Parts: sequence; structure tokens; C-alpha cells
Amino acid sequence: MAIVKLVKVPLVILVVLTTTFLFCINISAFSTTQLPLNKGDMLVYQEELVDQGLVYDFEVKRKPIKGYIEFYEIYNKYANAKVKVGRRNTTHKEKLLSKDDGLRYGFPLKVGLKWDEESDFKRNDNMYCWYVEKMEDVTVQAGTFKDCFKIVYDTCPDTTTEWYYPGVGIVKYEYCHHGTITNETRELIKIVKKGG
Repeated sequence: MAIVKLVKVPLVILVVLTTTFLFCINISAFSTTQLPLNKGDMLVYQEELVDQGLVYDFEVKRKPIKGYIEFYEIYNKYANAKVKVGRRNTTHKEKLLSKDDGLRYGFPLKVGLKWDEESDFKRNDNMYCWYVEKMEDVTVQAGTFKDCFKIVYDTCPDTTTEWYYPGVGIVKYEYCHHGTITNETRELIKIVKKGG
């Protein structure tokens, strides 16, 4: 009986270590062997939309947007009340039409860079313009992308954030409206090479 107990403990530890190792392999760093991207390659994204508008579309008997939609209530701190929202999960594919599609920003990016400011509306903050907030690693289903540019566009009603990996493009996207509930997330789940 004592021998069985002695064997069980190392076996449990081995199973836990093996499971951890396999999980770590699954979320490993993005493989640069998929680069460079070429015309005809496909970027595949998982999208989630949480929106009060989906409830309205459903209630007026319009055909729901293609994809899975679930309805529930959440607390909206801006309205100080519970509101009905719909959640839709879909897959989105973007085919590269040219070799440069993955180079969305054609100029060298660096932390602190701003652009798209209206010339007559200069501000001292980072509102109403795109700006590179920082560099950070991003883990999505397609892998871990090291040193992505976190690019943000802030306005009074909403915030858009993109994590850009040079040579691939946007690996993660978030949109959040600060009022009526509209939150969208898009994450890269895989890259399909042309003919692959």
C-alpha cells in the first residue's frame, strides 16, 4: 500500500508538469517562419461584439446579424442602470490583396508618435489623434507577438486600441464606447498561407 502511494505522488506531479508544458507550447511565441506575408495569405480573426443595438435589431424583428447572438443584462455605470445587450461571436477573414497589406502604417512607429491631429485643433493630451502608447507583448490564439505597438485613438465617447505587429498587421483590436454599450474585440487566431 505504501509503495502505491509513493508511485501516485510522482505520477500526479508528472501529469501536472506534462499538462503545463503542453499548454505553454500551445501559447508559444508567434513563429516568424510564417513571415513574410504575401499576396493571397489570409489573416483569420475571432470577433466578439457586445452591443445594445443587437437587442434593438432583435426586438424590431430584423434578421439578426450572421453569427451566434446571446442576449442578457449588464450594469451600465454611465446610465446607472441595468441594460439589455446582445453578444455576437463570429470569425472574420482578411485576404492580403498586396504584399504590403500587413504594413498598415507605412511610416516608422515609435512610442510617443502622434498623427491625424486636426491642424486647427491642437491639444496637449492624446485625445482625437492616433498615438503609440507603448510597446507590449500580446498573446492571442495565433501566438504571442513580442513588442507590438499599442496604438490608441481616444475621444470623449469612445476608445479604439490596436496592437500592431510589423510585417503582420493588427493582431488585436478593441473598441469601447463610453456610454451606450458597444464593445468590440477582434483577435488574430491564425494566418493561412496561400496554397496552405
